[in-house]
Order: sequence, then structure tokens, then C-alpha cells
Amino acid sequence: MRKAIAVLRTLVGIVTGYALLGLLITLVFEKGLGGVGYGKSSAGVLLLAGFCGFASAVAGSMAAALISGGRRWTTATVMSLLVVAETTWLITTGRADGPVWFDALGALSLIVGIQLGALLYGRFRPRPAPVPAL
Repeated sequence: MRKAIAVLRTLVGIVTGYALLGLLITLVFEKGLGGVGYGKSSAGVLLLAGFCGFASAVAGSMAAALISGGRRWTTATVMSLLVVAETTWLITTGRADGPVWFDALGALSLIVGIQLGALLYGRFRPRPAPVPAL
């Protein structure tokens, strides 16, 4: 039973973390910056959007690790694979509006952010209080 709960928590963590990543990126790109695109945004807006996307990936990864009960590298690996799959799909179907190198670098920044989030969770994870010695 414990194994099933651990698997379920990990899956919920992955889905929630990836959804948080997508929600934060959408809020920043569409609402905060008024729509971001390679051909329509200035270099400053693209730079700010890249940083915000990276920060969103860090936050999503940390949330996934927290929900999963500390399985940070499992959640980070699956989330990174989801980024690769989504980016590949967007490029191959023509839904990405920028050049391939631009979209690939965007995906890479998300992957690095996801991995950094897992690393930071390990550094700052909640720890149980020590039991006093008798």
C-alpha cells in the first residue's frame, strides 16, 4: 500500500508541478507582458520572459518535489521529458512561431530551471524536528 501511495504522490506532484509551470508562464507571457513572440517582442521583453519562464520552471519543480514527498529527481526527470516532448511537438507541427534555435533554447532554459528547482528543494526541504535524547 505504501508503494501505491508513493507512486500516486509522485504522479500528482508531476502533474501539479507541470501545470504550475504552465500557468505561471501563461500568466507572465500573456497577461504580464502582453503576449510574447520572437517576431513581435523587443529584446528586453524576450530577456524578461526568458527569466520569468526559468523562474516558473524552478517553482514548478519545487512544488512537484514537495507534493511527491521528496522524490525530486524523479519528478524533475519526468517534467524535463515533458518539456522535450511538448517542444518537439510544437516545432514539428508548426505551432512554434520562432526559429528552431529560439524554441530549443527556451526549452533548455525550462529544463535547467526544473533541475535547479530539484536541487534547491534538496537544499531547503522541510526536515522533521529532531527527537530529543533521553
